[in-house]
Amino acid sequence: MQNKEAIFNQLLKDNHASIYRICMAYLYDRSHADDLYQEILYNIWKSLDGYKGNAQLSTWIYRVAVNTAISYNIKQKKQQHAALPETLNIAAEERNTQEEVQLQQLRYCIQQLEAQDRLIISLVLEDKSYKEIAEITGSNTNNVGVKINRIKARLLKLMENRAEHEL
Repeated sequence: MQNKEAIFNQLLKDNHASIYRICMAYLYDRSHADDLYQEILYNIWKSLDGYKGNAQLSTWIYRVAVNTAISYNIKQKKQQHAALPETLNIAAEERNTQEEVQLQQLRYCIQQLEAQDRLIISLVLEDKSYKEIAEITGSNTNNVGVKINRIKARLLKLMENRAEHEL
C-alpha cells in the first residue's frame, strides 16, 4: 500500500469516534478504553498492508476493532465491570435539558446490556446497515435483524423500569 502513513491518518480522522465507541461498548472504565483504543490503532496499522479490499474499509476497520476488543477482554480477564456512574462527563448546565436527561438515561440503559449487544446497538446508532453490522460482528443479516429487535425491546424495558424508579 502506497503512503501507508497518510492512509492511516485519514482512516483515523474518518473513524476515530466510531472506534472509540466500540471501545466504550466493550469496556466501562475509560482508562481501559483508552488502552484498548491504542491497541486497536496499533492493530489497524499492523494490518493495513493486508487489507485486500474485499469489504468496505470502514467495515474492515470495525472488524479489526471488534476482534481486538474481544482479544483485549480475554487478555485482561475482565468480563465483569463495575457500572459507570450515572453522570458521564456531561456538564451540569447540559444535564438540565430534557433531551440531555433522556440521552443520559439511554446511555445508562445501553451500559446494562451485554458487550455484544452494546456493540450492535452502537452500530445501529451510527446508521450502519444490517449487512454492515453482520459483516462487522461476524453474523448473518437475518440474525442481526432479530438481535436488533430484541435489543430495542430490552432497552425499552430498561428505560421504562428506570422511569418507574424515578417517580
